Amino acid sequence: MLILDIAIVPPSTWGEALLGYVSFGQIPQGVDMLLLGAVVGYSAYGGFGNNAITNWYRDKGYGMGGKVGYIPTAIAGTSIKVWPRGMVAPPTEENISRFKGWWKLLNIDQWGVFWLGGMLGMLLPALLYVTLLPRGESLPSWGIAVSPASALNKMFGPAGFYLVVFFGFWILFSTALSNIDLVCRQATDMLWFASEKVRRWSKEDIRKVYYFLLVAIVLWGSAYMNITLPLVLLAISANVANFTMALSAILTIVVNRKFLAEPFRPALWREIALVACTLFFGFFFLVFILSQFFGLKF
Repeated sequence: MLILDIAIVPPSTWGEALLGYVSFGQIPQGVDMLLLGAVVGYSAYGGFGNNAITNWYRDKGYGMGGKVGYIPTAIAGTSIKVWPRGMVAPPTEENISRFKGWWKLLNIDQWGVFWLGGMLGMLLPALLYVTLLPRGESLPSWGIAVSPASALNKMFGPAGFYLVVFFGFWILFSTALSNIDLVCRQATDMLWFASEKVRRWSKEDIRKVYYFLLVAIVLWGSAYMNITLPLVLLAISANVANFTMALSAILTIVVNRKFLAEPFRPALWREIALVACTLFFGFFFLVFILSQFFGLKF
């Protein structure tokens, strides 16, 4: 997509888009607040998803993950003891040094991969749309993803059409796939840590909880997707992500201050940033509730 955008997007549009990252202004008249909140919500999902990414670190045995246990694979995996509580390393000089090493890797992962990837993920499709389609055009809910593909078909033929359709499919498919895993993984952890009955039911095998939830959510999602248009479901779920980000940002501060020794706690500016995230994403979730359930116009 980057190569495609470089090939067809004029420099003025690139400049306008990059300027938009550091600009402030008004929300234009006629903007659908549900869809705007969904755009914000996808950013919120990225922040909330990082909570579950720490589970992937744990399942690889990084940090204290080697002490706590992990969710094994369903096939050819063995039952692994997963402790119902986390473990915190004592603040020795050696542990603090190792923690700083992990922190460097985390910064590379979050800033170099996630943040940069997130910026490009928002920029590149938007450039494609504003270049190929007339600005201000209303798109059909079933045709949003195909609209730029149809426009590119006129420029490059069927190859251009299927290329953009593939982009849209792969972005949504990979995101949905990770969403399913994140939900199941987070729910499994919460049940495992909170309920002794769940641990007894599974006979201390966390796989039974995770894969039961995985099957359940796939079946439930397959039935639920027929209730309304996929775009509406996508917009609603993304708006709900604004709430999860706002809540998890505050809980992250609470957990860090309650359980971590001083050398392992994040800097104050990071906590201030989390509070700002709570206010920002919480605002859009409040707009979603007031507009969709109480009919208020913004």
